[in-house]
Amino acid sequence: MSRASSFIPRLESMRGVAALLVAASHVVQAPTGANTGLLTNPGIELDELSRFAYRTIVHCVDGLQAVIFFFVLSGFVLTRSLAKETHPSFAQAADFGIARLFRLYPAIIFAIGLFAIAMALAGATIPLSTVLKNMALIDTSLNGVMWSLQLEMLAIPLIYTMYCLLIRRTALGITLSIAISLTLVVVSFDPAIHKILGDPPLQFYYAFTFGCFCAVASGRLASRLSPTQVNVALAVFLILFFTARPLLGPASTWRFLVNSMCAWMLIHLVAYGPRASLLNLLDHPIAHWLGKLSFSYYLFHFLTITPVWNHPEFLIWMIQDVGLPRLVVALLLFVVSTAVALALANICHNFVELPGIRLGQRVRALLVPRPPAG
Repeated sequence: MSRASSFIPRLESMRGVAALLVAASHVVQAPTGANTGLLTNPGIELDELSRFAYRTIVHCVDGLQAVIFFFVLSGFVLTRSLAKETHPSFAQAADFGIARLFRLYPAIIFAIGLFAIAMALAGATIPLSTVLKNMALIDTSLNGVMWSLQLEMLAIPLIYTMYCLLIRRTALGITLSIAISLTLVVVSFDPAIHKILGDPPLQFYYAFTFGCFCAVASGRLASRLSPTQVNVALAVFLILFFTARPLLGPASTWRFLVNSMCAWMLIHLVAYGPRASLLNLLDHPIAHWLGKLSFSYYLFHFLTITPVWNHPEFLIWMIQDVGLPRLVVALLLFVVSTAVALALANICHNFVELPGIRLGQRVRALLVPRPPAG
């Protein structure tokens, strides 16, 4: 088995980093008054250095670019897993769909249950129908980040279709897969089309296809690069990834396309190129641990930030009465909320995610029996 077809720890670590960026983006947006945020639109006079520092942090921890990276990585990982079998079949498609349901829904249901309990304890009245709709990903009113999980579910048939078209490497299959991807890219520029389902928006749907293409690539060119060349290439794509927002605009469709293409190239270099020293931090056990917990952490991070979002007077007190700089307040909020979210994520991973995956394996064995080997 080639390196790219096996588990790639650095990619898991990158997913953990992306999850932290999403959480940080919600921290810097925490409201501190009417139309003001902790680091976004602070509503105060700043010197040029502080203004530059605030803008730089906000651009770097932008949550959308991290979520786009998730989508490209999902396309890569799932297509790579499917590609272990070179003959698509109904049984394989059913097996794939069931595996995704049991991979995502147990943790989603658990997380929404905790959100509902927390809101009820805070005095909110939440209809049972709302809780059930959120658990089913029909509604995302209890945990707004669930829109990305809605898109992950919608991506199941897209990823399997791309796999079927690409696995044989025929001219027709490659042509059709490129046509699908390009069509989705073009659609992303027209809000009237990519919002046809309402929520979730289909604007980022094409990102999954980029991961699919990456998964079936030969990787020959990347494998021939020297470690120094890979370091340079990684640095270039990282810079492009993080500067697309300030250069092209936060809501620019072109910016999202650049983010997606850079994510594709970063994943490609990590999967197929020689090990690059630029990413050595991703080999640390803590980085692997964060990657392992990234899904549950993503689900729970906003729960730990919600109290200060609902009570901006606390942040105002820390800034105005205690006299702490906004950057210090943001760092404290991020550290404390992340510690709590990781504790919840660890529980969810060990007692919900993993048992859910094992249950899914048993269900798949019952509903989609495999033919005997040989």
